[in-house]
Amino acid sequence: MFNRTLFRWHRAHYREMPWRNTHDPYRILVSEIMLQQTQVDRVRMKYAEFLAKFPNVSALALAPLGAVLRVWSGLGYNRRARYLHECAKKVVHEYGGKFPADFDELNKLPGIGRSTAGALLAFSFGQDTPMIDTNIRRILVRVFFPKARVVTPRTALKHHSPRAVLGVGDKELYVFAQSLIPKGKGRMWNYAMLDLGATLCTARNHSADCPLLKLHGAVDDFIYKKPQKKFKDSNRFYRGKIMRLLTEHHALTVSSLAKNLWRPHPTHIQSTNIASRPFKLCLSSRPRAIWKILS
Repeated sequence: MFNRTLFRWHRAHYREMPWRNTHDPYRILVSEIMLQQTQVDRVRMKYAEFLAKFPNVSALALAPLGAVLRVWSGLGYNRRARYLHECAKKVVHEYGGKFPADFDELNKLPGIGRSTAGALLAFSFGQDTPMIDTNIRRILVRVFFPKARVVTPRTALKHHSPRAVLGVGDKELYVFAQSLIPKGKGRMWNYAMLDLGATLCTARNHSADCPLLKLHGAVDDFIYKKPQKKFKDSNRFYRGKIMRLLTEHHALTVSSLAKNLWRPHPTHIQSTNIASRPFKLCLSSRPRAIWKILS
């Protein structure tokens, strides 16, 4: 009943996107990383620009980080670009330039978690594997686990309560979703779930036209938030400043980099050129701000 309703709706509401016209794992990975916390319309233009500059995994692996960040500029969350760059280098150096078609091996790559690994297996390698992103998670919980508490490992450890133990997390949803996917339909099942979650079965202002309304009934707004740490003076705060400086300068010494981050200037930092080799910027005056930036 669920899949029949889902596929019937999707036949008339499939969304055309450039990354859906390829099975190339590199191009699909680029789209998946870009789509994390970024709207589809913004990704469409940047996706084409990024692939024009770095058309394959080898081209990306050989590029300096600064060049990657400059093309990425405008998408935000620059850490994603660094992970994508590190991932490309690992695929080239450790896998001969070919992405592994194995869930556990994909999970070892920088920036690839359960959801992205599932996307690569389904969209690139034709496996009947789910990706558990915000849209798919929401639909599964609404239809099959309406009374369950959505938990992450962090919240389960925090509460130590039967309610948390009885909650449903992405690992459980992944196993359950695998049992739902019809044989040979992994790619289209994920597309259908993504399209429905993005258009009708939304987190807020759920549409009365949702084809699954008879299955999940009336629903409240779906709130799923991971705990957020303080941003100012955090690792993310300084990492963002460093990433912005990297996009603005082709070459920059650690001394000049430090001067742009704060004062007084830490005297123990040795000058080096970030365009020449990897380095660690260790800041004893701010013990949490320890960075590893790969050029």
